[in-house]
Amino acid sequence: MVAEDLARRFLHVNLNCGSLDATEQLYAERLGLSAWMRTDPEVATDGTILGLDGQTYCATSFLYDSRGARSGCALEAIEYHTPALKHDPSTDPVRPGIRSTLFVVDDLESMARSLRDAGIVVGNPVDGLISATKSVLVLDPDGAVVELSQASPAADASKGALFAGIRIAAIDAIATGDFLTAIGFVAVAAPRRVSVTGAQLAPGGSAEAADCVVARYVLPEDGDQFGLTVVAYPGADLAPVPWGGNRQGLYRCALRVENIEKALSELPSSIEPQGAPVWCPLPGTKIEGLWIAFLRSPDGVVFEFVERPLEHFGKRGVGASRR
Repeated sequence: MVAEDLARRFLHVNLNCGSLDATEQLYAERLGLSAWMRTDPEVATDGTILGLDGQTYCATSFLYDSRGARSGCALEAIEYHTPALKHDPSTDPVRPGIRSTLFVVDDLESMARSLRDAGIVVGNPVDGLISATKSVLVLDPDGAVVELSQASPAADASKGALFAGIRIAAIDAIATGDFLTAIGFVAVAAPRRVSVTGAQLAPGGSAEAADCVVARYVLPEDGDQFGLTVVAYPGADLAPVPWGGNRQGLYRCALRVENIEKALSELPSSIEPQGAPVWCPLPGTKIEGLWIAFLRSPDGVVFEFVERPLEHFGKRGVGASRR
């Protein structure tokens, strides 16, 4: 039984990018997401809440699919001005962290062809690690992998791709799973050994396979419309993702809780929040700000508890199919 006070649903997944324009060209213009709100880059925010010294200046775009903010998870793209983006020099697809997003599309073959024609790196069809069905992998401008799969008839992707999940590369799948279930996730596929090829991890990867541990999780209010897949690759870099919010690529996820203090009180002593809850202003948006608290998985992946009462969402279609 999952405690009602713990994480309930995904709100957004953060992508730190070199250029908002380049990011929106892929995710908005080509995949069909919409920029619903942007923060004001001229207004400073306190960088210490994410391990950065002093004030930060950045432009943030919240990209939603056709379901909108009440029913879908956003891609929160951030272009750092001060401090500058900390570029990721590694192309190793199995290093710990959030390594991929999943979007389901109305016509997979047509979308893959369109992206290739636009000069975007697109791999050959593979068995998707997040979708568990035929997929193609795409490389975004910041080196983040995008898994694209065919939407089921029940999932209306006719108005653009639907954001349907993420994949985390874990150091230890069991430890990561214990962390996830402790903060509110439900296991829908227990850890098991799966043969995974390099081509399933990144476009252009090799056909060589390795024996990995794979597990899948969801949050109660997301049903099967948004999932989290954990993949532990043998021999992967054992160093967790360093703390510091301006690291390039997919960095953190925000999860809805009804009340921050109650959510934190439900956590086991083995999970230590990264400081006390803080007020995070959202300058330039319709939301004044939000109370948040940061947690880190054993892999260093940052999860935010965001106090966002259910009354802000109205009726939500729980359990809609993501494929």
